[in-house]
Amino acid sequence: MDAPGKLTWNRQTAAHLLRRAAFGGTPEEVEELADLGLDAAVAKTMAVPTNPVPAPATDPGESARLRALRRNAKANDKTPEARRAVQEFNRERKVEIASLRAWWLERMRAPAGAGIEKLTLFWHGHFATSLAKVHSNDLMRAQNETLRRLALGPFSELCTAMVGDPAMLVWLDGKDSQAKAPNENFAREIMELFTLGEGNYTEDDIREAARCFTGWQIKPETAESHFVRRRFDAGRKTLFGRSGNFGVSEAVNIICAQPRCAEFLATKLWEFYAYPQPEPALVKSLAAYYRANNFHTGKLLERMFGLPEFYADRARAVQIKSPVQWLVQVARETGRQLLPMGLSLPLTAELGQDLFTPPSVKGWDGGVAWINSATLIRRSNTAQLFTLAAAPLPVETAGTMDATAWLKVAPQASRVSAEALTERLAQVFLAAPPASATRHRLSAVLSGKPFPSDDAVVREASVVLLASPEYNLC
Repeated sequence: MDAPGKLTWNRQTAAHLLRRAAFGGTPEEVEELADLGLDAAVAKTMAVPTNPVPAPATDPGESARLRALRRNAKANDKTPEARRAVQEFNRERKVEIASLRAWWLERMRAPAGAGIEKLTLFWHGHFATSLAKVHSNDLMRAQNETLRRLALGPFSELCTAMVGDPAMLVWLDGKDSQAKAPNENFAREIMELFTLGEGNYTEDDIREAARCFTGWQIKPETAESHFVRRRFDAGRKTLFGRSGNFGVSEAVNIICAQPRCAEFLATKLWEFYAYPQPEPALVKSLAAYYRANNFHTGKLLERMFGLPEFYADRARAVQIKSPVQWLVQVARETGRQLLPMGLSLPLTAELGQDLFTPPSVKGWDGGVAWINSATLIRRSNTAQLFTLAAAPLPVETAGTMDATAWLKVAPQASRVSAEALTERLAQVFLAAPPASATRHRLSAVLSGKPFPSDDAVVREASVVLLASPEYNLC
């Protein structure tokens, strides 16, 4: 059943949608969504961009090149020249992965496509695969683009693609799985972490599924996966009570057909976008809708974003922003570019979310794990740096870009008094009213300032809110 209550679509609910389904936005973007109405606002937020920035080039043969360089270094007793060749190659790879991380952050920051990037980030944490073991920028880029391409479609297609995804084949050892020695790593994780959750399968199911997933290898010269039939276990398998000569697609379909699968995924998506521990009745309703629509994730999200429960009080300002969400949202809400990548990339890593390097197959824990005394101080200190070091977006209007950016944050009508400016900035930056301590700090900053205020005062006041504990909530 749907959550009780009636949804009032206005600026506040539009801002909530933009924060949760994407990465926040400028006041103008919020107003535009509010004017569109709920259905059109959801469609616009989740629309696929027509001309996205393509990913930077990566080298499919990088793994083979590295192996050759290491063999050469070993054969030549690690001569200075051979060592330098390996070191130079590793430096190139670091530059390349930095370019990939920067590219993805810029796609999240872009006005169009932020909803798809947020969902891609979800799938990156769901099918968590790390460069730490894959050791190939090319494989990580390719997986990222697969996650994005299939993000909104039927889950079974995405899950099937992950079985033969080269990065996943390295990450969970599928590339070594063959009929005479099936590797159970992927079979276990597809059930425990990707589809059903712990305790909803048997060890026999894992062993039989592992047999279904045998036969995949990676071509070293192209980094492409390919199916080798002679390595595949073509025997009869029994999976969740069904028997047959199953391969990948049959195994994935059987797993997804288990009643727990839709509930597991609906719960995880709801917790990512809304709040933890949704009511059982809500989960069952969403799961039934998911199954009825062939596990089409885009349709499930449309359903979720249209429910009054998604905008209820218990869903407001209860999520702790991930480092990526925090960084991108500051940029989007202030109408500025991201911090220079020499600052942005170390920052997200220090705060615990290094893109393409989740800490384990479980992905990032999220929630309260994002915050401790050190990361809270780092976020707070970065807020001031952001307003000084992040360039405003290019504009075509008269005046400087910086002045135009701050006018969008706080138009002249909101600069007539401390009270008006406080109300405006809280509306732009915070998901809930500022706490008394934040109001006190803001009042101290604005005390004695001349009004109507200039950009310098708006900047000072904005830093107070961006550095507040409340800004870490979404």
